[in-house]
Amino acid sequence: MNAETRNCQNCKKDFTIDSEDFDFYKKIDVPPPTFCWKCRAMRRMAFRNFRYLYQRECAATGKKIYSIIPPEAPMPVYDRDYWISDAWNPMDYGCEYDFTKPFFEQFKELFYAVPATTILNQNAVNSEYGQGISVKNCYMCFDAGYAEDSAYGVTLQKSKQCFDTINCKLCELCYYVINTTSCYKTFFSRNCTSCEDVWFSQDCVGCSDCFGCAGLRNKKYHIFNKPYSKEEYKRKLEEFQIHSSTGIEKSRALAESVWLSHPVRFRHGIKDTGCTGDYIFNSSQLRNCFFANEAQNCANSQSIIYNPIRDCADITSSGIDVELDYEVVGSGLGINRTCFALDCITALESQYIIYCRNVRNCFGCVALNDKQYCIFNKQYSKEEYESMVPKIIEQMNNMPYKDSKGRLFKYGEFFPPEISPFGFNESQGYEYFQISKEETEEMGFKWRIPEKRSYAVTKEPEKIPDTISEVGDGITKDIIRCEHDKTGKHPFKCAPNCSTAFRITHQELRFYRQMNLPLPKLCFNCRHSERISWRNPPQLYKRKCMCAVRQSANGVYKNQAKHLHHNGQCPNEFETSYAPNRPEIVYCEQCYNNEVA
Repeated sequence: MNAETRNCQNCKKDFTIDSEDFDFYKKIDVPPPTFCWKCRAMRRMAFRNFRYLYQRECAATGKKIYSIIPPEAPMPVYDRDYWISDAWNPMDYGCEYDFTKPFFEQFKELFYAVPATTILNQNAVNSEYGQGISVKNCYMCFDAGYAEDSAYGVTLQKSKQCFDTINCKLCELCYYVINTTSCYKTFFSRNCTSCEDVWFSQDCVGCSDCFGCAGLRNKKYHIFNKPYSKEEYKRKLEEFQIHSSTGIEKSRALAESVWLSHPVRFRHGIKDTGCTGDYIFNSSQLRNCFFANEAQNCANSQSIIYNPIRDCADITSSGIDVELDYEVVGSGLGINRTCFALDCITALESQYIIYCRNVRNCFGCVALNDKQYCIFNKQYSKEEYESMVPKIIEQMNNMPYKDSKGRLFKYGEFFPPEISPFGFNESQGYEYFQISKEETEEMGFKWRIPEKRSYAVTKEPEKIPDTISEVGDGITKDIIRCEHDKTGKHPFKCAPNCSTAFRITHQELRFYRQMNLPLPKLCFNCRHSERISWRNPPQLYKRKCMCAVRQSANGVYKNQAKHLHHNGQCPNEFETSYAPNRPEIVYCEQCYNNEVA
């Protein structure tokens, strides 16, 4: 089919369904969507809290637990060990499908009745406060895989002793970094690869002993992109006093001004062949994808970094052997030919499933394990299943679910956001699309007002010593007020989720001493929000290359090499996540490579 323009029933804006999209929908036998790609992504992410923990009691044992499910959610919550045991059977919640009621109305009842688990951990050792696969000695690490001795990390892969990171892979002894790969002792930096002993730098590859740099390749002993001798570099570094909070604050401000004075490539990525989107690495033929690694032939997807990922559309935070999936979030380890799934592991040819493991040919099920041919947690024969599913799909189209905003949910739509147990501001959606409370409610999402916090603060942020050498062991007993709570200012849109106070763990204190780093003055949530602000939102804009004559169009940067357009304005146009009103100098790939290669 040819491309078509349709109107999103959620935001009421026009969106395009490309011919490649129609081919994919036909291949997996689902109808075209009625929501635009952005509203579909927000809807999926609204069902995923992967970073906030709540104190609860196990509904089966009464044990004190921490769970991703908020206390006011209607479903019971079991301790993970109990949840994965044979002490209970999710099939006991099975029910007959009622053809007189909308599908999503019935699924909501099942979803709210079946017990959920505390935290989605697998093979975790001494890492009960977080979510991940094969993690060891990790604290408050989420979406982590094969990580060790780390804390406060999100999407931390095969890394050791890393703290306060986002999208960090194959790294060691790194702190306050985002989108960093194969780095060692890298601090307060973003979008760096294969770097060592690097501070306050962005978009550097193969660099070591660099400070406040941007766009360098295989350089050593550079400060603000200027070369120094080894002796000069060390002497200069001491002048910045980066062992102190004061020195770090000043250095960050200087570095960020340097970042803005050098051109950036219109898209972040390496070996991104035939792709549109941003933050794409070692991938090919991706359309409108963001934060991808080793993915192929996917569209409208986000955070697809756990390879291999092939031939999927509209998936979020999913990976490791996933193929031909659609509208799937937080699922992996063998999700194939599966649609409309949340937090599932190993599923084949299944639809509308949540918290399921090792299932095949299941439709509308919750928390099943090692099952096949089930509908609403009820067992059927192969013949019964194959006869009944088409009838349910037909009924979903003839009797759609109508939500509180008047939106219709037929077969082919993800779960209605109003049945999510999470507030949008505490979901993955807020990480990518930081909309206000009013906008959230207008779009039919929930907004969660946190419980009133009344911590007995014992230390104000201004009382924290300037250097780690001044900190005693007793700091781990203090309750420290978050600096944002103290000032009432939240520059990173972190006000809804500020913890207001925090503590320093023994593990954390050892790391700061080992790296000679000062203590933080912000809570984990506010620190996380600050790093989130370092990356571009998943939105594309049509722009022209800012390379003009022999300098950038704004006159800030002087070109260091000859360009093919010689003395004229570069004619290249592109789609970029840098909004037109942003201060960065955005170059096309050709002009950028001339300057950094």
